[in-house]
Amino acid sequence: MSGGPMGRRGRRFALGAALAGLALLGLGGAPARAADIGGQGTLRPGGGLARVECFKSATPDVPEVCGIHEVRWKLTTLMGEPVANAGLVWTISSVKIRVGKEVRGFPVELLPAPLELAARRSELMVYGLGLFIGKGGAILAVDLDTGAPVRPDGKVSFNVPGSPDWSRFIISGGSSRLPSGDLTMGQQGWCAREGRSHLSPADAKDAMRGGIQLTELIICPRSSASASALASALQDFCEKTPQSAYCEKKPKPDKPDLAHADALDKAADAPDVRRVHARLVEAFRQASEAACRQELAPVQACRRQQCPDPQGPDEARCKAMPGRPWRDIGPLLTRVDNSPCDARCERERERNREEARRAREREAREFEAREAAWESQWGELSRQCQANREARAAQARCVQASESRCNPGGLTPQTCLDRRMAGAPTSAAAQAVFDQQTQERRRVDERPRFLD
Repeated sequence: MSGGPMGRRGRRFALGAALAGLALLGLGGAPARAADIGGQGTLRPGGGLARVECFKSATPDVPEVCGIHEVRWKLTTLMGEPVANAGLVWTISSVKIRVGKEVRGFPVELLPAPLELAARRSELMVYGLGLFIGKGGAILAVDLDTGAPVRPDGKVSFNVPGSPDWSRFIISGGSSRLPSGDLTMGQQGWCAREGRSHLSPADAKDAMRGGIQLTELIICPRSSASASALASALQDFCEKTPQSAYCEKKPKPDKPDLAHADALDKAADAPDVRRVHARLVEAFRQASEAACRQELAPVQACRRQQCPDPQGPDEARCKAMPGRPWRDIGPLLTRVDNSPCDARCERERERNREEARRAREREAREFEAREAAWESQWGELSRQCQANREARAAQARCVQASESRCNPGGLTPQTCLDRRMAGAPTSAAAQAVFDQQTQERRRVDERPRFLD
């Protein structure tokens, strides 16, 4: 259990000491009020909407565990150093179980009692990033490590606050290199630790002084679930009821009088049966998705009525916008040479000072030109995006507040689909359809034919 990547330096703070030291909060200058430092709140993937996410498990029999989760976070400072903490709360909705060569999803509430109890003992551990908007509309992030694995029982995961270096506290961009050598951005680039850029300590402190409000959660691939309890329960359950839908069906032994040709025919027909099964399942899935859209239509209509969509540029266009130009102000301290100097030395120093002054003026003109060009091309869009982000955040809060009225059952597209797909056609149904089609073809072939 740790304070996450933000606490890898090893500094750990007891919660009592952190609360007692809030009166001494500061960022290396005049003391600031605790209310002005950092922030706290709750994050969900997808900008605040409660939705089902699936996490990979190391258990082959239960490769994925799905549920709704949220991260409760707090950023503050203690005696001039950043302090971060994050905790996970989640509920389980479904599990994916390997039955033979297939992986099928099952809603937890529909599992037999011993399997449901074991599924609710699954554990989840989340690593991710919390995104927020900095100065000039720049997209920034902080690492979120939720600490110890936690069960889906409504309790917050145990974690210990950690303190990173100011120079590696706020992430200003991320990228990673693919095996081909190309750079990739997006979620993979943000989650990769190689190639990250960070705000300078001074800018990170300014961001904390102004207050931070995380608005979006990115889940990184290091997140994982543990379903070992369900895997053990499945083994016991299938020993007692091997013909259950959750257990691998063992092929029946061939009858002694089965002709060799019939056995060859069955082996040759197996790929065709699998293709029939795939078509049946896909058709059933499409029908289930259409039924779920109809089932969710009243929920979506209620949400749109209660929380209208904001008017403005879409999020993809805003994220594709380049950041505002910035200028490195250089070192804050310079070395002053007060050693004895003759007239020639003084002339040399004066030339150096003049060259430095001209260089600064040239850099200032170039920066002003870049800033003016950016403002001309992206300024208005940046202001619209900032207003739109605030409107979307307000909409997300509105949707969350209206869930009890619009969606009292907590229905989501994934839970609806999982519930309906539990009745998807089986391999036995595909075999029956294939046999029927084969018989129909044989009847056509056996019809009497006449020469013209």
